[in-house]
Amino acid sequence: MDELKFALAKYIDIDDGEFQTVSKYFSTKKIAKGSILIKRGQQSNDLFFIVKGALRVYWKNGEQEITGWFAFENDFFCHLSSFISKEPSLFEVQSIENVELYYITRKDIETLYKELPKFETFIRKLWEIIIKNLIENIVSFQTETAKQRYDKAIKNRMLIERVPLKYLSSFLGVTPSSLSRLRKQK
Repeated sequence: MDELKFALAKYIDIDDGEFQTVSKYFSTKKIAKGSILIKRGQQSNDLFFIVKGALRVYWKNGEQEITGWFAFENDFFCHLSSFISKEPSLFEVQSIENVELYYITRKDIETLYKELPKFETFIRKLWEIIIKNLIENIVSFQTETAKQRYDKAIKNRMLIERVPLKYLSSFLGVTPSSLSRLRKQK
């Protein structure tokens, strides 16, 4: 669980004793490539930390799948809208690689708030970053061209090296053939 401790330390100061308190609430899970972690219509009640692998969040528009974002190892991941509202998910979360993760339930997060108040600070800071990233993605789609979004994407090696092109094109809001043209321009 060293990866988890290091990741938490990016948000809060946490000593070994405090980490022991936190870690007892996390469980482990392995997910095979192509499996669905969260189904549309299912309520999301967990916060995940990805130890290994990659996830994608997508929704369906008819038969078309639209990819909203990706999460890779050393990322915390939460289907925030379903988690906070306690409403069914509008999205699906799928593993695009074999995934190993730690997770903590909403109930255990609430318990940790009381047992270790600085965990609430961690959650607040995490939500702030998630919200900031979501806003940046919205602004990107409203103000940038597909080429500008692609130019930003290629700076992230994990996107380019690990995400299948059909998911990457959907994430960038272009067709696979348009993505192919963008790639040839580089």
